[in-house]
Amino acid sequence: MTDLRPGRLTAAARKFLTWDENPAVFGVTIPCPVPVGMGLEDARKLINTLIDTHESLRSRYSYGENASCEIEPESGGVIDPGRVDVRAMDIEDLDAEALTTLIQEQSAAANLRLDPTAGKIVTAVLLTRSFDVSILLFTAHHIAIDGISMWVLWEDIATYARQWEAGEEIALPPEPITGSEWAEFLDEYAKTRVGERDYWLAASDIEPTTLDRPATPKSAHFDGVIDGALAQRLLVELPAALGASYTRILLVTLGLAIEDATGVARPITVQKHGRYSRLRPGTDLSRTVAWISDDYPWLLRPATGTLTDRLHDALDGYPTHPEDFTLLRWHHPESWSHFLTFNSPKFYFNFLGDVGVWIPDAHSREQARLKMFDMSLFLGTSKPEGVEQVHYSVHSPDGGIGADRMRAIVTRWLTIIESVEVR
Repeated sequence: MTDLRPGRLTAAARKFLTWDENPAVFGVTIPCPVPVGMGLEDARKLINTLIDTHESLRSRYSYGENASCEIEPESGGVIDPGRVDVRAMDIEDLDAEALTTLIQEQSAAANLRLDPTAGKIVTAVLLTRSFDVSILLFTAHHIAIDGISMWVLWEDIATYARQWEAGEEIALPPEPITGSEWAEFLDEYAKTRVGERDYWLAASDIEPTTLDRPATPKSAHFDGVIDGALAQRLLVELPAALGASYTRILLVTLGLAIEDATGVARPITVQKHGRYSRLRPGTDLSRTVAWISDDYPWLLRPATGTLTDRLHDALDGYPTHPEDFTLLRWHHPESWSHFLTFNSPKFYFNFLGDVGVWIPDAHSREQARLKMFDMSLFLGTSKPEGVEQVHYSVHSPDGGIGADRMRAIVTRWLTIIESVEVR
């Protein structure tokens, strides 16, 4: 391919391609229902249309310190087998348990077929049967999609399937702005925020982050659910009393818990979705398929008084737009040298949004890869049978804080949510 054009990397993509030790293998799989009449060639045309619609799915990515991306042109309807990899399997006689096992196996196999350096960002398996619906097991490399992108692609596949089944002309909505175009804007906009650099550097951790940890303590992981009366308090009562979202309450109470359990306030890396159209009013990022997530360090400032006093102080002193840290850290090359000695936080908080159905004992690949954090906490909500719950998954790698300290922090965190008085 000789007509590649250079693109810009989002902050999340740049970070991942720079530090991840195995960047080729990080696929996200989405099982999507499709009509039983859809065959293998029809599925290939569907995938080709998705790739043509979303620029990130037809990009090539390089790794390391000078990570970059190049964008391939649209196909014009000509299917390139090197870029469009779709396979078919018959699931006619499989029961539910066997189908679940097959999906897990095929998802893992599809992940290994991805190759971002060659522009192979997408792969799929069409699981066919003659009743109900068939299943398109769609896998895309995380470098090109994030949590919001997953739902954009889900809707695109549903729209394509509906149009195809009705015999209509296939017409997917375009991307108003691509991830590369948004990254280019942020690269320029970051120059206007240099005055905030010292503020962010002050949020450095007291301990340098290292991937070369000792063998002990051993890796630890557990899941939990906030439900019942505690969920009602977290999701309804506390937000009403404190004038803050329950996600912010989850975060600041975690900060208080870490301080109480360890004896010192420690900064937390907070993961966000990164689609801040407020930075350029009128920008529509709702259909942008790219990895636009970002993060920032948040450090609980010293406060005395009751637990209630400390909670209010943490909420009152929270930065207005803390996610803008990413502008200087990853979109402003002139600031990179200042961050070379920045001690990134060793605690991590990622609220995933509505996860729908939580996988029991979810030991996510995200946590397994986040070796720079001594403790990571993933959270998400679901609403089984109309009752809203908050799920959390906690992980500490080998040489992290260990199971005992991790449980002490989580226990204190839940206790604060349950017992803090509000005024």
